[in-house]
Amino acid sequence: MQHNTQPVEMRDLPLDGESALVTPIGDDLALICGVADAMTDHVEALLNGDPSMTMKADTICWVRKDAPADAAIGFVAIVPIRLAAKVRLRSVVMRRSGPPIRYTLIKPTVPLATLIRIVSADAGDRSSIIIDRIVHALIAGKNSQKRLEAAISVLGAAGPTDGWIEVIGSIDTGQVFLQGWATDLPCDRVHVLAAHEGLMAGEFKSASVPRSDLGEQGKGFLGLLDTGTSVIDPGRLKKVFFRGRDGWRSLEVYDRRVLLSPTDVPAHIRDGLVRAHANPDTMLTLRRAGERFDGRDTVSDLKVPVRIGMDMVAEIPGGGILVAGWMLDPEGHVDSLTLRTGATQQRIDDTWTRLPRSDVSSAFQHNSLFAGRLDPARNDHGFLAFVPGLPAAAEVPVYFEMAVGDAVAFYPLTPLRGMSRRSLERLISPLDPRTAAAGAAIERHIGPMMQAMAAPAPAVTEIRDFDFDDSEAGRALVIGAGIDVEEAAVTLSLLALDAETKDMPIIVAAPLEAFDSIAPEAERLSRFYGIKVRVIGATGVQDACDAFEAAIQATRAETLIFLAAGVLPRQAGWISSLERAYRNRGGKALISPTILYEDNSIRFAGTWLDQEEQKLVDRYIGYPRDVVRGSQPTEVIAGSLSCCIVSRESIASVGGFTRSYLGAGEKGRDLCLKMRLGGTPAVWLPDVEMISADNDVGPSAFPAHRLAQKVDRWSFDRKWSLLINNMR
Repeated sequence: MQHNTQPVEMRDLPLDGESALVTPIGDDLALICGVADAMTDHVEALLNGDPSMTMKADTICWVRKDAPADAAIGFVAIVPIRLAAKVRLRSVVMRRSGPPIRYTLIKPTVPLATLIRIVSADAGDRSSIIIDRIVHALIAGKNSQKRLEAAISVLGAAGPTDGWIEVIGSIDTGQVFLQGWATDLPCDRVHVLAAHEGLMAGEFKSASVPRSDLGEQGKGFLGLLDTGTSVIDPGRLKKVFFRGRDGWRSLEVYDRRVLLSPTDVPAHIRDGLVRAHANPDTMLTLRRAGERFDGRDTVSDLKVPVRIGMDMVAEIPGGGILVAGWMLDPEGHVDSLTLRTGATQQRIDDTWTRLPRSDVSSAFQHNSLFAGRLDPARNDHGFLAFVPGLPAAAEVPVYFEMAVGDAVAFYPLTPLRGMSRRSLERLISPLDPRTAAAGAAIERHIGPMMQAMAAPAPAVTEIRDFDFDDSEAGRALVIGAGIDVEEAAVTLSLLALDAETKDMPIIVAAPLEAFDSIAPEAERLSRFYGIKVRVIGATGVQDACDAFEAAIQATRAETLIFLAAGVLPRQAGWISSLERAYRNRGGKALISPTILYEDNSIRFAGTWLDQEEQKLVDRYIGYPRDVVRGSQPTEVIAGSLSCCIVSRESIASVGGFTRSYLGAGEKGRDLCLKMRLGGTPAVWLPDVEMISADNDVGPSAFPAHRLAQKVDRWSFDRKWSLLINNMR
């Protein structure tokens, strides 16, 4: 559509009933304005006399004062258009309930601001309603930036600027604090339209504040803008439109406005209320806003026996926040405890898991506020809760909101941006794995947290080579080491004495914190025995599976032999036996041997499907090794990653290890099931025997280890139970 965009002088509404003004809005809409003897709310508009360009148009009408019958109605038609770029809009025929009317469209087109001024002048005291309907039609139709800009321009042209917004900031309830000055802004409550990224309807509650610098030209204001569920970024607010006594007005945002942080807003409100005036309801709203979280711990100032403390607050990779701490409330004053991150909130005291904390009772038994109020039979002051999907953005405060009767208190939190699995194990160690409370904690908090966790994969940061070269080797032996240097050294020494492994490229993958201890020992053994060793140190290594995943990044060998440090060969020829079985399967299998304890009882002999109970079981655990002697190689549901041979491609094709487990056991099972679905089964080779001491945990760590196993089993079952139930 071609039109002249040069500005024109403001003109009156055409009154001949045969011509009309036109204002284009983008490339797909036009406002057409004129007069008629009658007009309906919806008409068919025929553009340029072309039947192929018949459009449905909305019309907004008003009765013109003291006008002749043939020009009694003024109208603005909102007409969608579909014209080729070079076709000029010349005429329109409006088909209404009476005879159709043809209008010649006056050249040049009228700027939007001019059209709105003409309409406002002609509509008189009904101009606000007309403007409302035009704006509504613009924002209710096809969503486009041009229409939104047009709606804002309509409101801006409908009335003058009434004042300026000088200070902006959001509070944790989602409302936006505005402070500035205005001339005609109604005090207390007014409905507004906020120009943000589009137009948002809302309510502005404000109080007036004396301003000596304005003279008699205006008054100061401070208030809260509430747009309901729509969120406003204070830094992107452009204008606020409201209806004054004689039409629309706007509050402009000052170029050098002050942008307050959420924790600074409450104090700013408190300072402003000293001289503010409004009705009691508005003053109460503003006063409560001034009592919101401002970064301080106000729980410690409570005069009732209530206190709180935190052991850990962690943002879980993948989404969610874990909170663990204690709350002392012997008389039940606390009505609710809510975790908040900015305007997002989640109550936790109705779902948390309580933990025993006798140390808290001991610490407060002589405190004057709590003396005589603590029940010696109750120590369940600790708590643990995971809130999924709650982000902890760096610029948004994270805190507890505590409701105590009619009062509200706050406790600031500082989330850790990462949490190791060892930290989590220490955190859950107070739970007794034999109790129902442990099961509830796993079901409600720990399990969902582990499933949500998207821990980063191990990343290799240190590499040292000692005569290592895998450029031509098709296979590599990978030792998954922990922090025990002696264990890794013993394993490496025995492999150096084995004729089958002495000339193989060997990779020792270890946690980064053990790298500086293991690397010198590996160098000594390499020089002494003449073996080819690469030592890598990687972040995020918590178990042997993590070490294997890190090692995959540090070798070009396609066939990998995994061996957890501390798992040792019981006889010669173990690697050749694994390789034969591997080749017999065309390299499309994970082959695992039998693993024994030091007393020759079975530690691993394949993971099988129990057909009766329809669940996975590790058969023969604790049985004498003779029970499986003479058995044939068998496909099993899962092998052992502690010792196996597998192709790099099989692991890579299923995305590697799943990161949402605490230990290597279920993590290995999970990988085997993923590979099984991808066409790589697990095979148990009974006649090849390895030996491994039961040294995963010491007696003091046994309950925590059992609890970690229960957490992993919960996560595994949630992921795989449906598949396992349908296995035959």
